[in-house]
Amino acid sequence: MALSRRLRLMAHPWRLAVERLPRDAALPLPSSQDGLFAVVRTQESLTVVREADEAFTGTVWRALEVAGPFPFSESGVLAAVAGPLAEAGVSIFAVNSYETEYVLVQEPDLERARTALEQVGHLLA
Repeated sequence: MALSRRLRLMAHPWRLAVERLPRDAALPLPSSQDGLFAVVRTQESLTVVREADEAFTGTVWRALEVAGPFPFSESGVLAAVAGPLAEAGVSIFAVNSYETEYVLVQEPDLERARTALEQVGHLLA
């Protein structure tokens, strides 16, 4: 069942890197206790989301946090955000925590993402 209420989201100031490392790479440590840090290991690779430091030259991502928490039984939370962004041509990288959802958008697309979400009634801070 689709989510029918408006969601509250917060655009964080974090400038994030999404990196693909070899599957057998050592688990990296976060550079600080602030911000967002995530690691996912699969059979193919090790994916790391971390702060983009000064030496980082790849695509910088920005985090939109969906105000949670949401019970595991609640469906459609990510779809309520991803759908309008897809219609606006904004690519996402989703990261979930136990408490909420984070939708990462490429930094140049942040304002377009904000506009698309507000147009469907979501509230952004």
